[in-house]
Amino acid sequence: MSNDKQNNFELLAKEFELKLSDYYFLDLIPLIEMIWADGENQPAELALLYQFTIEHIAHLDRAAGIPLISTDDANDFLERFAHQRPQQRLLDALNEMVVGSALSTDPERTRSILKYCMDIAAACTTQYPYALRGRIIESEKALLYKLFAAFRNMQSLDAN
Repeated sequence: MSNDKQNNFELLAKEFELKLSDYYFLDLIPLIEMIWADGENQPAELALLYQFTIEHIAHLDRAAGIPLISTDDANDFLERFAHQRPQQRLLDALNEMVVGSALSTDPERTRSILKYCMDIAAACTTQYPYALRGRIIESEKALLYKLFAAFRNMQSLDAN
């Protein structure tokens, strides 16, 4: 953990009663934001988040060479972030940490996060019938644009 990132996380942890293990789930924040973009956490969206979480834990364990976080830690995190809507201010602050650093470290991981965000946006609609271009609502599109822009900026920084 970088010092700035660690300090920022510790401040948020105190303010919002986060657990230290929550740090390892920061890559899930863009997906969680996408789930809540329409104000609902729908079953298909949660299924995608759970699938990503399983892959994420395996990724962390492989990188560390040992089991790093437990299933209980993951379930606790998902209960607080995916099954109950967290405060928007907390999501914004955590997303800033993710987009500002974690997404830049591994382009393949970033692509996976973005693909899952697209899948979540397309998985459910809040009303039927929807307009020809209305499957993904404006708040989800806005979040996708924000994530794509951040990714593009990180890619241009990596190219130099």
